[in-house]
Amino acid sequence: MESLHWIYLLGFFSIQAVCSWSEQNLVLQSPKAISLMKVNSTANIRCYSTMHNLVGLYLKRRFYGNTDIIYVSLSNMKININKMYQHRHSVTGQCCDFTFHLSQLTVEDSDSYYCNWTQINTQKMDAVTYQSEDTIIIVRERDPKEDCKRNVTMYRILILLGFTGLVIIVCVLIGVMLWCCTRTKRTYSPKRSHNQFCICPRHSASLL
Repeated sequence: MESLHWIYLLGFFSIQAVCSWSEQNLVLQSPKAISLMKVNSTANIRCYSTMHNLVGLYLKRRFYGNTDIIYVSLSNMKININKMYQHRHSVTGQCCDFTFHLSQLTVEDSDSYYCNWTQINTQKMDAVTYQSEDTIIIVRERDPKEDCKRNVTMYRILILLGFTGLVIIVCVLIGVMLWCCTRTKRTYSPKRSHNQFCICPRHSASLL
């Protein structure tokens, strides 16, 4: 009987431990990272929780001055978007599962984004915040695959230009050699020996 008593106690404390652990891990965010994106593309960040007495949700940037991007008031579902991100970012969903849509992303939007939930502590009557794990967004100017394709195309163009230049040089050398050989044959003429006799005026009469 005493052993059964200890088993019940261990089971009770284990249940309490699981409940307390689950209550501390009810703030979730996905995905962990979004990378290798093009400029003007869109990223989606999901934030959800099963906690009670939640009153607000923030989407923030960590390294850009810890800026508030979007705030959702869960009491009246009113949405406030920072002026810097209006017409680019939006949010959909209902309490307490929301998806933030970040569109027209640029290189300057590369940062770590996280959700910050606000809860009212009914015992102390104050606000408590719960922060979820970050989502890292990396925006590139060009897709690496496009860079590889451009590099391959550039290499092919360089090889073609090099081969074309080599053919032109060989043709020019052959033409110069043929021109030199043809010119040598036309201008060469062997020297002829001419025997010239000088007749003095004194002997010209006798010859006649």
